[in-house]
Amino acid sequence: MLTRREVLRRSAGIAAAVAGGRLLAPYLAPSAFARQGTPLPPPETTTIRLGALPCDHPIMASETFLQQEGFTRIEILPGVQLASGRLDIDVAFPSVIAALLESGERVVVFGGLHPGCAEIWAQPGIRSLRDLHGRTLIVQSRTLGNLGYSYPAIALKNAGIDPGQVNWVVQPDANPIALFLEGRNDAVFAAQAVTGALHANPANRGQVIHSQLMDRPWSTLACCILAAKQEWYRANPIAAKRAVRAILRAADAQTPSRFDAVKRVTDRGLFGGPANFNNVLFAASMVPANWRDLDVDSTIRFWGRLLADVGLLKVSVDDMVRTFDPRILQELRAELRRS
Repeated sequence: MLTRREVLRRSAGIAAAVAGGRLLAPYLAPSAFARQGTPLPPPETTTIRLGALPCDHPIMASETFLQQEGFTRIEILPGVQLASGRLDIDVAFPSVIAALLESGERVVVFGGLHPGCAEIWAQPGIRSLRDLHGRTLIVQSRTLGNLGYSYPAIALKNAGIDPGQVNWVVQPDANPIALFLEGRNDAVFAAQAVTGALHANPANRGQVIHSQLMDRPWSTLACCILAAKQEWYRANPIAAKRAVRAILRAADAQTPSRFDAVKRVTDRGLFGGPANFNNVLFAASMVPANWRDLDVDSTIRFWGRLLADVGLLKVSVDDMVRTFDPRILQELRAELRRS
């Protein structure tokens, strides 16, 4: 896992390289193409639709590997859309999995991609989560599905702070990030391409007081996890394993630069298109591709207990844990051994 110093060094380096347009190294390691794993029957379907967020570089770079796994029609769409039926395999925070369960969806989790890029930024003078006691945070809603509220709430709880000690102001039409930059919001949740935008914005006078990459236990847990509807998985078990294997092979093939992968998806109009390239590149470059190191079971239990503690979880923690089917991940850990 990355140390705090290494994360800070990488973030500074990424910001400088993005600004100078220098992240041009190849993003695929040639040796990764040879590690194809155990032969499998053909996939039940040759069409695969994947969801990705701006930090999910293994999915952005997976097309060649998916073709090697027998997929001929490949779509990568902005996650999180699993409930809509537009995606076969999506990525989601554990809280999103909980929200799907609460809506009656039957979901299966395959594994995690990386520890995540979520940060909490605060105004000058606020140095830690504990300093948010009595402060004002403007959010669009106080619901499970709104990460702008649910994530800070559980981060506070884990730090020993009762979220009820924070002055939450609900404004459904508010832009919490804009209000933060104007100094009218004491702290704000940021993730994905927004992190790069905040790091690069000269109007931002604040600082990071919480980071998934820096702070334990968050840095040892999964954030973006791969999931599918149970109905699709049962109908396509070989396709599911082949697709997950392609994504994890793409993760193994990454170098610190994600330039080509990000350019491919932004050129297609994803994540704000070419105009947002630098911010997507920042998000994709800041997270490691360390899927083997992430304990998915512990991740789901950790998030589930915190969500329950802050009153956001209506299903049981055990219901959340039961979504994880470890078989594919166990098999791929054995097949795709570290070189």
